[in-house]
Amino acid sequence: MRKYVIALVAALALAALAPALQASSMEPVTLPGSGDLTDLLRELVAHYTAQYPDRKVVVPNSIGSDGGVRVVGTGEFPIGRVARKPTPEEVAKYGDFKYLEFARVPVAFVVGAKAGVRDLSEAQICDLYSGKVTNWKQVGGNDLPVEVQARPEDGSNMKAIRQHMACFTKLEITGAAHPNLRNPDLVESMKKFPGAIGFMPLSEAEMHRFQTVTVGGVAPTKKSTSSASGSASSTRPTSRPA
Repeated sequence: MRKYVIALVAALALAALAPALQASSMEPVTLPGSGDLTDLLRELVAHYTAQYPDRKVVVPNSIGSDGGVRVVGTGEFPIGRVARKPTPEEVAKYGDFKYLEFARVPVAFVVGAKAGVRDLSEAQICDLYSGKVTNWKQVGGNDLPVEVQARPEDGSNMKAIRQHMACFTKLEITGAAHPNLRNPDLVESMKKFPGAIGFMPLSEAEMHRFQTVTVGGVAPTKKSTSSASGSASSTRPTSRPA
């Protein structure tokens, strides 16, 4: 059985195909896997099901990209969402996947509403995350404690930051950082702490109206992530067996 990795925004794909499909042929769809873009995907699903109320699409809480590959590989679900390609080990275990990338989404650094900064250098970001800088006034912001928001080391966003930001590659994040297992956890923590700093998919940052910062004057846009040496980015696909 061949397995296909397709776009994360499966609701858009379904919506595009809808005119050619009969309602009776549409079965409920569950999209387990990576937590990246969960909120955005759920919003898209809401619009899709409003247009086609006889159809059901469920976006469960994150089980990570590893989980997305696993549930598809074992046949537990016919479709999943991941933020990376299946690894050689996963292919050896479950069989071949055909990876179809839908989009590349910039990973944006975001700060709390009262941090008072709009641009940071890579060195300043690393000093913030290491705990060397503990107050925003040390980097030109307001007199407010820095509340670092940590993410899992095996998450796609963390891997992207470590890969693309030299000083972050082997950085030891301050022990005072607030752990956030899933994107929804980070969203809530960013809202809670006015002096927070974190990183998330740009679409999530825009959706929740968080203040993004430029890094060395470079904004987290599609253009800035289009080159191999550009700022951090990650992809949000899904997978399904055929």
